[in-house]
Amino acid sequence: MDISAIIEKSEYFSNFNSEMIGKLLSLSRILEFKKGEILFSEDNVGKNIYMVLSGKIKIFKLSTTGKEFVIKILRPGELFAESLLFKKEKFYPATAESMENSKVLAIDVNRFEVLLMNDNLMAVEVIKNLTSRLFYLSQRFENLIIGNSAIKMAFFFLDLAYSKGIKEGKNIKINLDMNRETIGNMINLSRENVERTLKYFKDQNLISLGRKHLTILDIDKLKEIAMKT
Repeated sequence: MDISAIIEKSEYFSNFNSEMIGKLLSLSRILEFKKGEILFSEDNVGKNIYMVLSGKIKIFKLSTTGKEFVIKILRPGELFAESLLFKKEKFYPATAESMENSKVLAIDVNRFEVLLMNDNLMAVEVIKNLTSRLFYLSQRFENLIIGNSAIKMAFFFLDLAYSKGIKEGKNIKINLDMNRETIGNMINLSRENVERTLKYFKDQNLISLGRKHLTILDIDKLKEIAMKT
């Protein structure tokens, strides 16, 4: 496994040079988790930021009634628990569970903070990406609260397109390795509403669906829908 290559392709560290990647690896270690194993639970004291190297990691919260709300399903190259950075009291805001046998890069958050305080170039790159991520999360939260089903679904598909989409001409193909119930949990819709919205998008020629993949046919139209409030 070429860990440096995974880091280079990640959203957060794509502008890191080889020296920066070496510094990051010097304060990291590789951890392995079996399917169903919990990496950390909500409100646990946070010691590490993580990057997925292989497998899939589910980030979720439980409501007071025990209902699971899936925030995101993470794949190789994606970072999580980055909200711990520069916080005085470090607690994980959600629970992380391995959906299949997985490997992650565990980055010591305290040592990473010291590194960033002593390396301005690294700090600037990380802050730029964190700012972009915070803007995305604020939009997603707003859409989950006040958006209709089409807005929620469009924003969800755009997120998948940018994180794991493969361009095929003007179209974008996405491996859809989750069922309707999981999609509903991630965007706060019932399974029935998910089915209706998928049918609407298909009828509008915005997407096409295969057994285990989805193809976005009109990403500009999806952007228009997602930005409506």
